[in-house]
Amino acid sequence: MYFSDPQVILFVADTERAATFYRRFGFQETFRTSQHQPVKIEIELGGFSVGLALPEPAAESHGIVPVTSGHRASITLWTDDVEAAYAMALEAGAQEHTPPHPFLDGKLRIAFVVDPDEHPIQLVQRVSQ
Repeated sequence: MYFSDPQVILFVADTERAATFYRRFGFQETFRTSQHQPVKIEIELGGFSVGLALPEPAAESHGIVPVTSGHRASITLWTDDVEAAYAMALEAGAQEHTPPHPFLDGKLRIAFVVDPDEHPIQLVQRVSQ
């Protein structure tokens, strides 16, 4: 027995809006349930797969109870320019959370934004010393 291709699923209010938002970071769409009003869209970046799913169909089909508010999960994206990434995220529709700042004694610069469905996104840059 083996396992492969893990995927995190984020419950979102609008799969198209969420996919459009994450495409700005370089995610590519790999699957959708239908062209018209998809209940799930899968995206991938650097081998990391994320499912963007509507909570109601997941609850009905799979008998789960999706949590749909608050900071339920966080995505970390590494970048070579945290300031530019932060500005781009805000332009793409993210909400401000924590602006770029030094972290771990200046070894990293990090920032947090919140996507349109309230999921935090941590933007991280290694700093040469």
